[in-house]
Amino acid sequence: MRTLVIGVGNLLRTDDGVGIHIINRLGKLHPGIDTLDAAMGSIEIIEAMRGYDRAIIVDAIETGAEPGTIYRVNLTGGEEPPVVTHSHGTDLITTLQLGRQLFPDDMPPEITLIAVEAGDTTTISDEPTPKVQNAIKKVLKMIVDDIAEERR
Repeated sequence: MRTLVIGVGNLLRTDDGVGIHIINRLGKLHPGIDTLDAAMGSIEIIEAMRGYDRAIIVDAIETGAEPGTIYRVNLTGGEEPPVVTHSHGTDLITTLQLGRQLFPDDMPPEITLIAVEAGDTTTISDEPTPKVQNAIKKVLKMIVDDIAEERR
């Protein structure tokens, strides 16, 4: 099974960069895992996902929950993501719907969103807050464990 891990976010907006921090660390620790820095989450992810069996998208989220809270949503399994306000050009759900319309046979049959509740997305910093930094470690383990399990 081929899996692509996509990180979305802005590294200069404190916790908003969580997706990019995760794929950067994932690429260093596990260079055999396919990753994509999608920065602002534009429709470039459609082309990148084509031909993969599974995509894991990692992004920050702001719902008002405790910072560092981790959400895991099977977007192709009928689960609804939390209601969010997004800071990216095109929202993720709309982008994925477009991909399914344009390339129905090429999109991954399984797409999972792993979202981390942000505490601060307005301060200009390339370092996440401590609670999000702790969540990054947990998400990395989740992803590595998932991919190891699917390869068995």
